Amino acid sequence: MVFLKCIFLILLSKLAQSEYIDLTFAFNENTPLWPGRYSTFNVEIEGQTPGGFWVASKGFCISEHTSTHIDAPYHFNQNGWKLDEIPLDTLLNVPGVMIDIYDKIHKFENGTLKAISSYVLSREDILEWEQKNGKIPPGAVILLRTGWSSRWPDKTSYLGLDKSSENEIKDSGNGSGEKPTVSLDQTLAYPGFSGESAQFLVTERQANGAGIDCIGIDPGFSKTFPAHRVFLGRNKYLLENVANLHLLPPNGFQLWIVPFKVDKGTGAPTRVLARLNGN
Repeated sequence: MVFLKCIFLILLSKLAQSEYIDLTFAFNENTPLWPGRYSTFNVEIEGQTPGGFWVASKGFCISEHTSTHIDAPYHFNQNGWKLDEIPLDTLLNVPGVMIDIYDKIHKFENGTLKAISSYVLSREDILEWEQKNGKIPPGAVILLRTGWSSRWPDKTSYLGLDKSSENEIKDSGNGSGEKPTVSLDQTLAYPGFSGESAQFLVTERQANGAGIDCIGIDPGFSKTFPAHRVFLGRNKYLLENVANLHLLPPNGFQLWIVPFKVDKGTGAPTRVLARLNGN
């Protein structure tokens, strides 16, 4: 009887674990970075002490906007919430929806899979999703699956760069303490939200925020970042470099968004977890 009880408890434990989907990329030396930013990693101590026990400690220096991360409204809104000011009730146990546009971006041509890197989510795409899945609830976080995360962590492919641009990224920061040149005019190539779709989600669907499986919420070709300005300008947060969106259903899940708490931060690496409803 005790044996059966133990087996039952183990099965319950595994079931509870299976309810959660981790939507987070871990950051390391191979993490793709926005052009002009750099990161450093080092081992401070790792090994056996003279006393015979193990000690390990590592150090790193990164941008706030590294790996899976959150953009606080202050990132593009001078009067917006800084990271530590975002209300917790907008981050924890909030409804999520996943709009999947993978098939609109990826097409077979002459037997080869081609990706439309310039594709932007439109208002019509959202209405089409709602026809199939129901109206987006107020306060939801909208996650956009483009399929770009399959390129992670290849910097050239993920950012849509050529080899010369990749070298510029490597040379732009050397960890010496000198301020790197950060260019918002770098031409990249990946899909994103249109300004129109962002406006629709904020004003007509009262979204809490939005996320994407690319390095930026706006498409790579954008120079004016309308989706950033729409969402963040209205004190809505953004999630970028979101992982594993292919594991989510269109709706029926809650999100737990837990950023590293940076005082007056513009953003931070963030653990994003989804819990499927009804499991």
